[in-house]
Amino acid sequence: MSKHPRLSLGRTQKRNLFAHVVEDLGTRIIKGDLTPDEPFPIEADLGREFGASRSVIREAVKSLAARGLIESRTRTGIRVMPPIHWNLLDPEVLSWRYSTMAPLQFYDELFEVRLMIEPPAAALAAQRANASDVDEITAAFAEMTRAGRNGSAQVDADLRFHRAILAAGQNALLHQMGHLIAAGLHISHQAARESFTIFLPQHGDVLAAIRTRNPQAARRNMEKLLNETCHFITSHLKAPRKRTR
Repeated sequence: MSKHPRLSLGRTQKRNLFAHVVEDLGTRIIKGDLTPDEPFPIEADLGREFGASRSVIREAVKSLAARGLIESRTRTGIRVMPPIHWNLLDPEVLSWRYSTMAPLQFYDELFEVRLMIEPPAAALAAQRANASDVDEITAAFAEMTRAGRNGSAQVDADLRFHRAILAAGQNALLHQMGHLIAAGLHISHQAARESFTIFLPQHGDVLAAIRTRNPQAARRNMEKLLNETCHFITSHLKAPRKRTR
């Protein structure tokens, strides 16, 4: 038992309030409710709105500024930044953006980028992966085959597989693409959980090409996996949902 339960609870409540303020303001900016052309709410007003202290509001402002959504200067105050400055690879920004967009639009945009990145990354992995890299991709695929119908285990194992391939390319910049892949996998699972089982063998094809050091096959197999997954999920997002009685 903690010797200071009240102190611990207070910190947890403060952290939860901070996260709420960041998410609320971040979503407003992404939606366009707060724009670069309008004054940003002052700290006192935000404090009253959220029931938060000045320190919580300032911490939230710093968090949003670090993500490129706002800028805070001593003389000019706080202002919303144009979308070109937003860090769209940040997991939270991705989440807020997804919550404000039609799923089909977000998913199409996401897969356009994945198709640009992951097939060449798979080819690089086939060329550059060392033994431990191949072992990690193999272990991730084995974890996928064991996941069964456990949704969270499926997503975690699938993400591990794709991230291991990015890492095996021996290019540090590729690691940053993991957030995009994570967002895509979560959306895929929400749209059609059965896609995991359907496309599991194609993940094995990608692994086989990397193991045999065949860059062309690795690129081709990854491209096929992404294209067919995208088509499958898109068809589910477009299909009218059945009404429940």
